[in-house]
Amino acid sequence: MNKCNSAQGFFAVRHLLGDTMWCKKITYMLIALAIVLAAVCVKTNANAASVQYGTVTGNDANLRTEPDLGSDILAKMPISARVSVLEYKDNWYKVVYSNGTEDITGYVRSDLLFVNTEGTRTAYVTEDDVKLRGGAGTSSYIITKLKAGQPVKIKAMVSGWYLCVVGSNIGYVHRDYLSVSRPGSTTLERLLMPGMSGIEVQRLQNALYDRGFLSVVDITSYYGSKTRSAVAAFQSACGLTSDGIAGDATIASLYDEANTVTSENAMFNRVKGTVELLDWFEGGSSWLKKGAYFTIIDVKTGMSFQARRFGGWYHADSEPVTAQDTAIMKAISGGSWSWNRRAIWVYYNGKTVAASMHTMPHMANPTRSNNFDGHFCVHLLNSKVHETSRACPRHQACVMQAYNAGKAD
Repeated sequence: MNKCNSAQGFFAVRHLLGDTMWCKKITYMLIALAIVLAAVCVKTNANAASVQYGTVTGNDANLRTEPDLGSDILAKMPISARVSVLEYKDNWYKVVYSNGTEDITGYVRSDLLFVNTEGTRTAYVTEDDVKLRGGAGTSSYIITKLKAGQPVKIKAMVSGWYLCVVGSNIGYVHRDYLSVSRPGSTTLERLLMPGMSGIEVQRLQNALYDRGFLSVVDITSYYGSKTRSAVAAFQSACGLTSDGIAGDATIASLYDEANTVTSENAMFNRVKGTVELLDWFEGGSSWLKKGAYFTIIDVKTGMSFQARRFGGWYHADSEPVTAQDTAIMKAISGGSWSWNRRAIWVYYNGKTVAASMHTMPHMANPTRSNNFDGHFCVHLLNSKVHETSRACPRHQACVMQAYNAGKAD
């Protein structure tokens, strides 16, 4: 007999036993016991119903110790992993993730987790001709094609695909082509995307300009291709989904005064934790080959600029690419050129390497238009000075400083 429905049985027992005093006492005791059991069942069912689950929508989503992009990473969760959701706050979920051997409690960004708390979530299509398919896979038949900005209702997530209702149609859209509303909302409270215009677009553009992602001439109040590219660059720098569409998470990050991301320090945030040591004579010179255009990120300031290696055999004789790169380099150097060594990271061809440089222009000046009257030197591990054919201790100390600063937190 189901304990939660046992009261009916007790009344049946009372009927069989009759109305004697001791039978009445037993009956009342049984009724009281039934009430207690029912309350326990209600509480158990309520607790079971309150448990929420989420599905990871990003590849190798980071589970962190705190709701902060700078906090330590506890685990990397694969796409479609199922987690228990404990709470939601400020675009972060606190979840419990099981990696097969242990349960780990931590925080994950809300845009990397699908939690259908209301039974339906609203999303917007991010580009034209997105396919609504009959199944969760690219080999499934196409029901219809959707337009950029078209709203859809999300019912569930299956292996990286959203099950959507669009008008009278129901089908699947891949997660890469939808911008999903914030948790607990059936509408996107803030969504700015290509084709829109008005004061909110202008405010967005002003914020992008203030952070160095957009030129002043592109503040037009119209959300065109340049604004979309600027938004995508900002999203990438902040670790958000880089789709060029300004939803809640993007707008909140852009207007957050505590967020210090700018175009000049964007590369610093992007490559930190990936820095390697590379010996100049054991692959370094061939990696940073002559003619290579690369990015230099200054460890102390976080600022970056583009440079080109044009020569050198013991180290990389280099120059800023443009006059703007020269201006950034001079700002890094405190407004004047110096022989002082600086710890830097060199990013080229998908690899980030610990290095050192000075900023003093000297000797050969291959490009006149960059406002840099000469060239500067970039040193990797064990590189040497041309004049002495020996390693420079100050450069090598900065190489190790750059390597240690580039380790994952």
